[in-house]
Amino acid sequence: MDEGNHLRDEFMKKYSSLRSSSSRNSERDTHLTSPYTSASYRAAQAVHVGFQGLQVNLTVAKKHVDKAYQDWLRAVAMQKSASSPGRSDPKEQQIQKAAQCFAQRPLFQDVLFFSEEELKTIMASYAYTLSQAFGFSVAFAELCAIKARVQGGVLFEDNFAQVMNIPGNVLRALSQAQDSVDD
Repeated sequence: MDEGNHLRDEFMKKYSSLRSSSSRNSERDTHLTSPYTSASYRAAQAVHVGFQGLQVNLTVAKKHVDKAYQDWLRAVAMQKSASSPGRSDPKEQQIQKAAQCFAQRPLFQDVLFFSEEELKTIMASYAYTLSQAFGFSVAFAELCAIKARVQGGVLFEDNFAQVMNIPGNVLRALSQAQDSVDD
């Protein structure tokens, strides 16, 4: 029993040290926060020269993301109900609704000065800035795209990826079958 208690204490020390080191490493990824911080900086610079448009657009986008974040927080805080066959969990439904709210384009009263693509990127980056879990919950694909662009990666469609995974012997058989059809 003493040996078991000693092993437990050692395990708990290791666990505590790992947990504290991982919490230090959980700082935000600057690649993923940079689209939002860059847009904020540009908007602030534009305000200094008398142009409010970027700041107005950014504020509308932030309010839109903030609303989705509040909805997401309420959904995440819900108790998970016992799922019955054929019925989805209300908590999951609310999380899905928050993600759908996020995915909708904000309504702008004025002209949109950011491109649609830039707006998606800024909103994903801002969502990640609010909470890593929220950001990946509502904007996983866009955050992955941001990281891929920064690292020089190339995005491609699933169909292309599936072709890349076809074994060589299957490709040869398909090629031979195509050759015999062509003859």
